Amino acid sequence: MKELTFGAWEGMTWAEVWAQDPAGARAREHDKWGFTPPGGESYAALAERVKPWLAELDGETFVVSHGGVARVLLALLARMPALQAASAPVWQGRALVFEQGSAEWIG
Repeated sequence: MKELTFGAWEGMTWAEVWAQDPAGARAREHDKWGFTPPGGESYAALAERVKPWLAELDGETFVVSHGGVARVLLALLARMPALQAASAPVWQGRALVFEQGSAEWIG
């Protein structure tokens, strides 16, 4: 599964994004879930890509991913509101366990 792409913003710091595309940065702040960076992908679009993969799972699964997929899984599996999931903290080096409609960071 391919991670979320930031398109033209890929590899930039947020300070650089704000300097080069302040209107886009403001739009993303307003709707972090639905906003699509130039040439990139929104969390909403990533969620649509993830849904068929989730439907194929038939048992316990361990997934290693970056923050975009983790946030989408928070919305899809833990029923976290999309705008909240889009800004949820993601902890490097920790596991996020999804079980019975909830999510818990361990480690």
